[in-house]
Amino acid sequence: MLIRFVAKNIYSFKDETEFNLFPNKTQRLKHHKVTIGDFEFLRYSAIYGANGSGKSNLIKSISLLETMVEDGKLPSEIDDFKFKLDEVKLKAPISLGVELIANNNAYFYTITFDNGKILNEYLAHSNKDNDELIFERNINDDIQKIEFYKDYYKTEKEKLFAEVLAEKLVQPNELLITFLSKKYPEDFKSVKSAFNWFDDTLVIIKPDARPGGIAHILDKDVTMLDFANKFIPSLNTGISEIEIEKKKLEDFFGKEGAKLRKKLIEDLKNEPNKLSVATHSETGEEVALIYENDEIIAKRLITKHTNSLGNRIEFNLGQESDGTKRLIDYIPAFQEIISNDKVYIIDEIERSIHPMTIKEIVTKLTLNEQVKGQLIFSTHESNLLDQNILRPDEIWFAQKDIDGSSKIYPLSDFKIHNTIDIENGYLKGRFGGIPFLGNLKDLNW
Repeated sequence: MLIRFVAKNIYSFKDETEFNLFPNKTQRLKHHKVTIGDFEFLRYSAIYGANGSGKSNLIKSISLLETMVEDGKLPSEIDDFKFKLDEVKLKAPISLGVELIANNNAYFYTITFDNGKILNEYLAHSNKDNDELIFERNINDDIQKIEFYKDYYKTEKEKLFAEVLAEKLVQPNELLITFLSKKYPEDFKSVKSAFNWFDDTLVIIKPDARPGGIAHILDKDVTMLDFANKFIPSLNTGISEIEIEKKKLEDFFGKEGAKLRKKLIEDLKNEPNKLSVATHSETGEEVALIYENDEIIAKRLITKHTNSLGNRIEFNLGQESDGTKRLIDYIPAFQEIISNDKVYIIDEIERSIHPMTIKEIVTKLTLNEQVKGQLIFSTHESNLLDQNILRPDEIWFAQKDIDGSSKIYPLSDFKIHNTIDIENGYLKGRFGGIPFLGNLKDLNW
């Protein structure tokens, strides 16, 4: 689970900014509050704000940290990520930090970097009163030093390894958390546990992202397909059933696709475990191609609608609306949030989806006391501002300051009664996080 995230001098966040999932004393929706060890935190959070206020930049900052940890190195053009409206900040480093729960243990990981070098990298077991160091790495005057937890240095061998690691093995732009996790997973199990949170637990969905090969995903997971056939028909999309059609590659593409088929065969035979996705240029239908049982199989998703006679008529996915496609794309996310300890962060959760539909989905999730995962999302959809769906401490606002920097704060900073209509208050500007529009008459509209 995600406990909190801290960012400084990145995108529109000029000063140190913290987003957290700490609960306040409200008694609403008690099942949203999770307790693990010394920590209490929340299962949901919604982030509101005007266009350009910084809510997507918050998610982009978390995504950048995730990418860096997974790749094991810094991005090449660091200056592009800095706060650009302050000359001092252009010369200052970027800092990112995250507190998280992995395997029932709390960790705090932070990294500060600039000019292609990691200036500080720190990982610790996070406790209520103090941190227990796992490792800390610093670079000063091009000299790198790495310190491990106190009980690590049992013999001269460990001391020598730390020195060689700092001087020879880890480059200034390489992340130590990734290096140790991949090269020495058994020797640094806590490091590996924290790394796996980024690699396996955290999933970030951007507005234009799609889960490649949804037909293959549903075909290989019967439980997920069963969930899809309960979830999608309940949303009044007209779909009564989802089915996966499988054909041999040559049967699917026919004679016309000979050149494409030849290239796909070569690619998949070179990488037999690879999933390839082809999209029809006109219909937008997606086909998943996979090497199975010594042959290439094409899989596509078929939707079925019931006609006036009660018969089920087949449609390909390209014939469905953008909103319906988006709902189908969400199937793996919502199923995993319900069933697994996954952390999903979704930017613009309502994109292409009707307000009543997205409210119904979020309501189903937040009222379900059996949900195991965590959902954090940004949105403009004001009808989710309902205290029967989300707690005040789960609702955050992003606001641009006069100097162009972003600030974020929770609704629980305001004194609000549990009967107040927070949607109405938000739209009237009581809590901030809304656009301030110029007078369109000045444009002669």
